[in-house]
Amino acid sequence: MDQPEHARRWRHQLVVYPLLFAAWPVLFLYGRNVAETPTWEAVRLLAYNIGIGAAVFVALAVALRDARRAAMASSALILGLLLWGHVRNLAGDPAWLLPLWLSGVALCVVGAIRLRAFLRELTTILSGVSLVLVALSLVTIWQAKPPVLAAAPARVPPPEDLEPRVGEWSAEGKPRDIYYLIFDRYPSEKNMRSYLGFDNRAFTADLQRRGFYMAPDSTANYLKTASSLSSSLNLRYLYDMPKRYGRDTGDALPLSELLRNHQLGRILQARGYEYVHIGAWWDPTQSNPHADANLGYGIRSDFETTWWETTLLSELGKRPSQLSGDEQRRIHYDGAIRQFQALRTAMTQPGPTFTFAHILLPHEPFVFDRLGRYVSLTEDGRRGRTRGYIEQTQYTNGQISAFLDELLDVDAAERPIVVIQADEGPHPVRYKLDEIGFDWESATDAELQEKFQILNAYLLPGLDDPGLYAAISPVNTWRLILNGYFDADLPLLDDRSYVFRDISHLYDYSEVTDIVHCSGPCTTGGEPEN
Repeated sequence: MDQPEHARRWRHQLVVYPLLFAAWPVLFLYGRNVAETPTWEAVRLLAYNIGIGAAVFVALAVALRDARRAAMASSALILGLLLWGHVRNLAGDPAWLLPLWLSGVALCVVGAIRLRAFLRELTTILSGVSLVLVALSLVTIWQAKPPVLAAAPARVPPPEDLEPRVGEWSAEGKPRDIYYLIFDRYPSEKNMRSYLGFDNRAFTADLQRRGFYMAPDSTANYLKTASSLSSSLNLRYLYDMPKRYGRDTGDALPLSELLRNHQLGRILQARGYEYVHIGAWWDPTQSNPHADANLGYGIRSDFETTWWETTLLSELGKRPSQLSGDEQRRIHYDGAIRQFQALRTAMTQPGPTFTFAHILLPHEPFVFDRLGRYVSLTEDGRRGRTRGYIEQTQYTNGQISAFLDELLDVDAAERPIVVIQADEGPHPVRYKLDEIGFDWESATDAELQEKFQILNAYLLPGLDDPGLYAAISPVNTWRLILNGYFDADLPLLDDRSYVFRDISHLYDYSEVTDIVHCSGPCTTGGEPEN
């Protein structure tokens, strides 16, 4: 029996190039941001683009009953949607360009729908063009992505098997809630006094009055957030990183993977804890896919934001690149307030809960005065860095104290475990003048001390002698706590501090322990131990 004419047409019209055109902009963008973008993030956006492209193509194919014309029309729509931002940026964003672009896309769509001649030839040409574009992007990705990183497992295991050594809750009473609060670039008391000229003893005394142990000689193990938190959340040093990825790379993705799949969260979740994650706008800790609840304020990753700005969707509102200095500062201001609100939300979660919060205070920009009022870009320029740092720290102190008033207003048996800690200290002034080219191995003793001496405070209720000491560093924080509450019997490590050379050599570590614990000029440290 003969098939109808339209059925015979459809059978010979297999076309896929609209999907390749939908995939190409994501692959193109990923190829230029491989070192900063997790593969899963690119894959997710790729699937989204292809899904939308497929829906448009199928809808037009059904309406037109002609796959070839539907492919041309849908490709015009897809490319018009996804390439607009690139064209706008190349042309300098003149006012007349958007109407012209929309008119051009509309003409291409109408022309494709009405086209009757040369359908087979045009299909062959467009299929070839789409294949070449995708192939070139894949080659760029392969060349940019180090083979050792491409082969790395999604979950980077620690060098020692910690989990089997961590028992169940062994302290008296039921498991307590746990709060790990990271206040970014919060210096130690002596650091603030030496480099900012500010006496912070009123705040540290308030913490001690509440039962906190202050570690006055604590220093960060690494000088930047990604390395520092990767170390503390995985209870280990990063000695294996130079061997796995080499010393001559600025690729931070392995650190991002350690932050996403950290050992501490896995240990506590396996023991019945709900993991509450409170992140900010910084990609690696903005959210955590393994958390039971994400209460941060980040909306899109940097990669997703960049992709969004290259599409017509960016015309629906103000683009991030169009935000004024004060509008960008407002994100930091409003976000910090939301994070403290999120901490109070975490308090209401049924226990036991483990809450990790990465709060970008007193981290720059300095948007708070000591009373919590917004400080404009102009006003911040007038008052200067030192005053800005001090007043933002004072505001942060007030918010921490107010939160603790609520958190600790419970019976002694229900008091939570609380760690208030910095990941790093302030950036030295000289570093801010050349962040890309700054060589940390040539930093002065004073610059290293300013960078490494951090706030580190512990509330460990129910333990007679938790074993805290003045120079405890973040790498030992959770070894000590798991030993005290879970009979983990984990050995404490030597408290050491390391710099990397610069942002292009993230795993080229040198030890500076002796320097950062000194009060003046010291001798240079050596290479990290294996």
